[in-house]
Amino acid sequence: MKKFTFGLRSKVIILSSFLLILPWFAYQYVLEMDKFLRLGQEQTLIGTSRAIAMTLHERPNLFNEDATFLPHIETGKDLYVYELKKKIKLDGELDNWQEYISESLHYGEQYTRYQSVDNNNNPTSFRHMVGKRQGYLYGYLQVTNLYPVYQNNNARTINSSDHLIIALTSPQGELQHYVISALKKIWINAYLKPNTGDEMNQLQREKHIQGYWQESESGYNIEFRLPLEMLGNKLGFALYTVTNSAPQQINTIISTSNIHNKEQLGTVLIPSPEIEQIIKGMSHTQSRIFVLDRHQRVIAKAGDILQADGAWPSDALQQQSNDYLEVIKKKVLSPIYSLILAPPTNDFNDDLKESTQLNSEFIRQALLGKSHSDWSLSSDGKAMILSAASPIMVGNKIMGMVIAQETTNGIKTLRNKALEKIFNVILLIIFSATLAQFLFASNIASRIRKLRDQADNAIDSQGRILTLFSASKSKDEIGHLSRGLFDMVNRLRQYHFYLENLASRLSHELRTPVAVVRSSLENLTLLPQNSENKKYIERAEKGINRLNKILTSMSEATRIEQSLQACEKISFSINELLDNCGQGYQMTYPNYHFQLEITDKPLYVCADPDLIVQLLDKLIGNALEFSEAQNPIKILLKQQTSNALIEISNAGPLLPENMSDQLLNSMVSIRKQSHQQQTHLGLGLFIAKIICEFHQGQIQIQNRSDKSGVQVLVTFPLIKHN
Repeated sequence: MKKFTFGLRSKVIILSSFLLILPWFAYQYVLEMDKFLRLGQEQTLIGTSRAIAMTLHERPNLFNEDATFLPHIETGKDLYVYELKKKIKLDGELDNWQEYISESLHYGEQYTRYQSVDNNNNPTSFRHMVGKRQGYLYGYLQVTNLYPVYQNNNARTINSSDHLIIALTSPQGELQHYVISALKKIWINAYLKPNTGDEMNQLQREKHIQGYWQESESGYNIEFRLPLEMLGNKLGFALYTVTNSAPQQINTIISTSNIHNKEQLGTVLIPSPEIEQIIKGMSHTQSRIFVLDRHQRVIAKAGDILQADGAWPSDALQQQSNDYLEVIKKKVLSPIYSLILAPPTNDFNDDLKESTQLNSEFIRQALLGKSHSDWSLSSDGKAMILSAASPIMVGNKIMGMVIAQETTNGIKTLRNKALEKIFNVILLIIFSATLAQFLFASNIASRIRKLRDQADNAIDSQGRILTLFSASKSKDEIGHLSRGLFDMVNRLRQYHFYLENLASRLSHELRTPVAVVRSSLENLTLLPQNSENKKYIERAEKGINRLNKILTSMSEATRIEQSLQACEKISFSINELLDNCGQGYQMTYPNYHFQLEITDKPLYVCADPDLIVQLLDKLIGNALEFSEAQNPIKILLKQQTSNALIEISNAGPLLPENMSDQLLNSMVSIRKQSHQQQTHLGLGLFIAKIICEFHQGQIQIQNRSDKSGVQVLVTFPLIKHN
């Protein structure tokens, strides 16, 4: 029974499978951890909103009852007082209101209470908003009126010029009207208007209401302020414009609500300073808190979502260390992790930062009396925001709700830190495993390289076995391969040795019988023979000559290889040698024409001249055999870079495809069927190859570029001649 052993492939598969399991386990672990952390943060935030809501339960004095218990709010009529962060300068320029322009409301035809027929050529409207800062209510009206009419010093009634009426209820619930009119560009004060009459002498100056009336290109701007202590739960504005021709009369009345009926006057919602004081401590937490009335309008706010990182501040996760491992993590791994793991960021769009009303489905669910939570992405997709809502109860009525918000930056930071630690461990494991595999693979590569070197050195360029393999004793696949190659090379060596000696043995063994047959034939020729016997004797002599030539050719290659070991190389000009050989070939073969093209520049090589002549004889003999007598055999000598190039070409039959390299091997011939009766063992080009390689040259046989014949290219390295 064959014993089972772990081979190389099995070892690599086991190691690779082990490494692939680690990232999968790490990913599953992080998924579960992130899920539980989100659930914990959600429950914690719901608890926070409930705790704050409990502090506001059963405290109706904190809420504006008139605004809170409206069945619904009307845009433009029910006003919201914004929190002003910057100081407002009363100059009529409206520069300090630019960041709040988007919150302003437009009052035009929809809010027009009265309009004369002849006002079509002067459409009147205004933009308006109110805010609070440091105990004052600030407001502005940006009026569009092409033909404003300003107050005359001698005016007896307020209806003789454009003017603004501020209608409000006092803290005691009384309806009061204040009139503001101006003499063009001027600092203005308000006047308390009695409930009946519009005579100027009936107005009482109210020095606590101040403002500025500034003319503009499209009309005029009115900027004012009044103490919040004068204001109750309701507020409204009415703009009166008059005709610019005598007699002056009311042209247009645009108002936010019915300023003459306290019940129809619009409500005003002022963010509650008492509630803000209660939740002020929450501004130091990692959450942002909104307190809303039942119409989802913001009446108090604390904290900043851009700084609300969640339950785990990022600085609490930082561990200071100065060892080398931490330096590597910080300078090398952290930049890589930042590309893979999206770091938490506070640079995202906070759409609710300046919102005065929050509209969301989960908030509407909280109005039904249950706490709810919601996950949402910021508008730019950079942050995940968690919101939790809990209702505020007064008796059985819902007065409002508490909204608590956090980002998941804390969870993301904790998750990234955990991932970094896991990645560090995985990297360490992968590095160790990679190092082990590298050493393992290096050992395999070294053994394979050693096996390759032995294979290269075991056989020379002629296919002869030079040395035997050193068989490995290892029991793995490479060891089996080494021993298999050892056995194969040993058997090939024995077989090649037999083939190498076969020619010499046959030549040696056949020469004696050939000599006996030759001598017998010679003796027979001395005896009287008839014509029939002479014919058979001649045929036998031709056969003996052919057999003798075969024996000579079989031993020629062996003699060449033996003579190469004893020859001496000298420096000589190959130009003269080739010129002399060319002239000799012309005299020896007068039926053929030789065309010599030899460069005038002397080309010197280091070689044995006799062997070079023998090389040329083989190539010329081969060319003569395949050449057509009417076409010349070209012999060319020129310099090619650092080599001397000899080209011998003849017109004749082309070489078969893929046979050019094989013709240089031993015992290969492609002669025609008509030449098969001659003795050809295919050793001529093989001997030429041996001589060429002995002189560090190269030989190549190929068809001519014009497909008219065959050419042989031989190159020898040139040497410097002193």
